[in-house]
Amino acid sequence: MHGVLRSSLVSLLLLLCAFDEASAQTKAKSNKGLAERTPDEARVERVLQSLSLRDKVGQLLLAYPQISKDAPVEVGGVLFVGATLRKIPEARDRIRTSRERARVPPFFAVDIEGGSFNRLSRHPSIQQLPLARDMAGLADSEVEGWGVRVGKAMREVGLNMNLAPVFDVAPSGHMFRNGRAFSGNPEVVKQKATAFARGLARSGVAAIGKHFPGYGDLDADSDHERATVDWDEQRVRTEASVFRSANPFLGGVMMSNIVYSKFGPRPAILEPSLVSLAHENGWITITDDVAIRALAEQIGAEREEVVRLAFLAGNDLILTTEPPDWSGGLDYFGILTKLAQSEPRMAEQLDAAVRRVLRLKDRLGLLDGM
Repeated sequence: MHGVLRSSLVSLLLLLCAFDEASAQTKAKSNKGLAERTPDEARVERVLQSLSLRDKVGQLLLAYPQISKDAPVEVGGVLFVGATLRKIPEARDRIRTSRERARVPPFFAVDIEGGSFNRLSRHPSIQQLPLARDMAGLADSEVEGWGVRVGKAMREVGLNMNLAPVFDVAPSGHMFRNGRAFSGNPEVVKQKATAFARGLARSGVAAIGKHFPGYGDLDADSDHERATVDWDEQRVRTEASVFRSANPFLGGVMMSNIVYSKFGPRPAILEPSLVSLAHENGWITITDDVAIRALAEQIGAEREEVVRLAFLAGNDLILTTEPPDWSGGLDYFGILTKLAQSEPRMAEQLDAAVRRVLRLKDRLGLLDGM
């Protein structure tokens, strides 16, 4: 009898030890930085195949928080801008409940660059975050330290994607004047932007470099007017090469709204060849805000057509500052679903984009347990 009891206790202890070891391995894996994790392709494919057409379309949307606080969260990412982070405890609770209502854990995105370009300026640990131009005068280790602090502050709130840093090389022009560019020297931009991205990655936050393939010394503000450059292909690739210096630490890039005339008549977010250039590095591509009316006016089309063209160009996340359930906004789900159903090639393109999104989510540990 005692022998049976002893044997049972030993078995139980071995089972508990195995459980603890598995838990420790899972915890260690989830604590790894973005650069240390590679996607589990089998899991990514398993999740992809489990999604309905509507689920897949939802993964392509990075949208302002939905109006309803009870309905399922179907979008691939939730974007926090403006006053949505003014009250941190409320934002933290909203993120928590949104995560609970989502079948696939979303990205929770924000843009924190530095200086006045800091959506989380109320968080005490990053209130003094320097402007990118000022960070350029710091040692790489200090810039990386700021990236770590930003990443940790974001994770405390529940945010996991930063639409930063800026990789634009701007010796003059719009990005130079507002201080969002680190420098007009490409080597300085490579060092400092990479250091900031590395800090974010260490904290488990996906860094999204912008504005691909590069804003350069352009004087115009592409958010409000048509901005065009006539750079040749080599100049475009040279500007884009700055982003590649941070390749292991970037989750993706945000495409610019600039027209690179040698590549086509539309802004980069709508040009397939430029989106493909970003995909060469394995990054996901994110549009700038497709909800701005100036973008539709620039290409002489309705706003619905901007969404269609953004998908056709091959983008993985279509960013909009409209809540997805706002009756006054576009029917993003309807537009993209109809397009995906139009022909087999579109369905394949949808799968390819969702696969890239899921790979990044897996690198962040969001698919663990699925």
